[in-house]
Amino acid sequence: MEHRDLEANQVQILDALRSHGIEGRSILDIGCGRGHLHPHLVEAGAASVVGIELNPTYLEHARACTEAAGLDDRISYLEGDFAALADQVDPADVTILDKSVHCYLDPEGLVRAAAGHTLSLCVITFPGDHWWFRWLLRSAAFVVRCLPEGWRPSWRVRFSRPDLLRSWLRDEGFVEVSHQETPIFITEAFVRTNGSESGSA
Repeated sequence: MEHRDLEANQVQILDALRSHGIEGRSILDIGCGRGHLHPHLVEAGAASVVGIELNPTYLEHARACTEAAGLDDRISYLEGDFAALADQVDPADVTILDKSVHCYLDPEGLVRAAAGHTLSLCVITFPGDHWWFRWLLRSAAFVVRCLPEGWRPSWRVRFSRPDLLRSWLRDEGFVEVSHQETPIFITEAFVRTNGSESGSA
């Protein structure tokens, strides 16, 4: 399967998973957007994928593409806030946080909740510490705050320092095993070093 529909950092996510073990694994994608990555994960050997997304329009697109590809027995979706749905979601071998942390009101809570649902490997993509990107996020946050109440999206944009993101995962028993970059984003993989590790769905 070609990667034309994937962003550069999503190709890096896929590469990280292939390097550190995806065959037969269950995958939880938090803030999965339109789910473009999911067929590639199944093709690479993932046993199952669960995507969680707040935006119903994104989920409608993801479900339609999954059904069209005949993968709805391997890929499923839940609509809502992961923090609110966490009790309904089984832990997975692999957890993905693809650019979702900086769109969340409580980034630390999201990272720690994701870590708590990760049996083996967590792959996270986040903005690098670029002054111009921090300025863009602050500008976007200001615009959102100025919108009328009914027009405000359910997500927010904010910058979380990379060192903080790493420290939250380390606190939860993970160690960094890979690092990749695009001009804007950083993709890092973390392996759990405590607790049990699962190799199947």
